[in-house]
Amino acid sequence: MKKILLFSLVATLSLTTLAQNKETENASNEKTSWSGFVTNRFWDNWFISLGAGGQIYFGEYDSKTDFGKRLTPAFDLSVGKWFMPTLGARAQVGGFTLRGSAGDASNIYQKGIRNNGYYRQNWKQFNVHVDGLINLSNWIGGYRTDRFYEAVPFAGFGMIHGCSSADNTAFMFTAGILNKMRLCDAIDLNIELKGNLVPQDFDGEVGGSRGEGILSLTAGITYKFNQRKFRKEQKTKIVPTGISQEDYINVKNLLQAEQQKASQLQRELEQSKKELEASQKDAQKDPLATKLTVFFEINKAVLDDKGKLNIRNYAEVIKNAPDKKFLVTGYADKATGTAKFNQKLSEKRAQRVADVLVKEFGVKKEQLIVSGKGGVDTEKAKLCRSVVIELAK
Repeated sequence: MKKILLFSLVATLSLTTLAQNKETENASNEKTSWSGFVTNRFWDNWFISLGAGGQIYFGEYDSKTDFGKRLTPAFDLSVGKWFMPTLGARAQVGGFTLRGSAGDASNIYQKGIRNNGYYRQNWKQFNVHVDGLINLSNWIGGYRTDRFYEAVPFAGFGMIHGCSSADNTAFMFTAGILNKMRLCDAIDLNIELKGNLVPQDFDGEVGGSRGEGILSLTAGITYKFNQRKFRKEQKTKIVPTGISQEDYINVKNLLQAEQQKASQLQRELEQSKKELEASQKDAQKDPLATKLTVFFEINKAVLDDKGKLNIRNYAEVIKNAPDKKFLVTGYADKATGTAKFNQKLSEKRAQRVADVLVKEFGVKKEQLIVSGKGGVDTEKAKLCRSVVIELAK
């Protein structure tokens, strides 16, 4: 419960700071947030930030160690760009030492036993992630260059690596709020509250909570490169004679909506044509020579309705060949999770498909050879998160 409350603080703070951001507007600036600005050249509106502070890891046995003893230093370096006054992006590198507790003596990060029977953990980590930035102050209050405080929520994805003798690189979700305080046109003071959500087994322990993470608070400096400001776009509106401005805008919006609908219908028509051609080709093939691939979501072994429908169709192929055996092979994405976790996940996916074939669609269990291949590499990660059914040779 404590972990849920602490991670919820990231989202809650973004709302509370918004309520404190009512400032007197400068008469020379219009309240324009998303449109009406020139994005400038590629090298304009870039920034670089450096921060330092503290962080804490939340795992299965975090309550077994004093809160203060789990606090460690944190450092981060960011490079980013504002595309418009309300929208930007950045790449950030961060990390340092993490501390916690483990219940297993074979844990890859354990450094010795404590008095309470749990093992002390201490390991290095670094992470890289890309975040989308939204400047709430400019969005709500309009773009201003003299505003002292700005609230900037962010969210993104990346990879985190735990340094150990075993490979431990995992996918990571990041979210938080950046509090910017203007010192001058070129420099801001930053206070950043951030939560990193990582897989359950990142600390080498499995069981207990569904997710684990790192909560950090850092302070630092941002330097903004020239060109730092956005300029107002000057547009000349041309309205045909004999029609009012309001009617012209209405007709223009209606035309754009119809063009979007036509484009969408064209895309759907092309997709339907491709699917029809593919189904006709499959129908002409020998059913026993075809393979069925069933896809799963990342880190899951749950079948959706589309997957079950495909399995039901292939079940008829298997039942029409009672003297044949079929391979049911599961796979996982090597880039997400440890080798041990991926092996279990691939086996679980294969067994799930086999159970549906036997229990729901009447296939004989003796016709199936079920196995898992663990994590595999491919250019398209989605193709790894799958189960393939094919004739055994």
